[in-house]
Amino acid sequence: MQHFLNSSYTVPMPKDIRLETLIQPYCKIQSFRPKTRFLELGDSLDGVYYVFRGRTKHYILGEDGAEKILYTLSARWFFGETPLFLHEPTGLISETMESSVLWKLPFPVYTRLFNENVLFRSAIMNCMSRKMLILRHEIEHLVFSPCKQRIMQLLCSTVDTKSCEEGNWYNLFTHYTQYEISTIVGSARVTTSKLINELCSDGFIRILNRKIQVSQKAYEDFVAGEHLL
Repeated sequence: MQHFLNSSYTVPMPKDIRLETLIQPYCKIQSFRPKTRFLELGDSLDGVYYVFRGRTKHYILGEDGAEKILYTLSARWFFGETPLFLHEPTGLISETMESSVLWKLPFPVYTRLFNENVLFRSAIMNCMSRKMLILRHEIEHLVFSPCKQRIMQLLCSTVDTKSCEEGNWYNLFTHYTQYEISTIVGSARVTTSKLINELCSDGFIRILNRKIQVSQKAYEDFVAGEHLL
């Protein structure tokens, strides 16, 4: 996997019918509208969440109210397993970014399946390991990468290479506002706005109908450059 793909943006996991068939009978199914907070800082969890459809974001707040997204999770990702395992309240705020359906697996069933079922245990460990990599690379990017580079990494990680307009402009899997980009890459909104304008001038991106598209050539050059790191 290219280095930049370990960003806080996550693409959907491969669909596993066996896994969903295994857990669905035990889950409480919850539907949420976009921008719905369903977990607050300090909440105690009594189960693990599975994103059946949609996208969620998980973030912390600074003393000044500034928001920093640690990661966004899309379809077929689990979350909540760490505080549940440690018997601690969650240290994050969790919110839907779009209309989402979440499956909540009760703690007793989660524990039994984790101990007894290899398929389930592998799925949980895969999600935990990937989130650890995300956080490691987030620290690396914040310490070593300029803000403009972090924005480019984020946008390239969201590129849908199967959706290309006019032969040379890639659409993104999801639409981020400039505020959301700021909270993900850890920059001020005014800085993000300035850098977005620079990326437009550079020909790296364009904004069409208020949605960002990435130049096919710029994306391929960026991937090639990151692959060498």
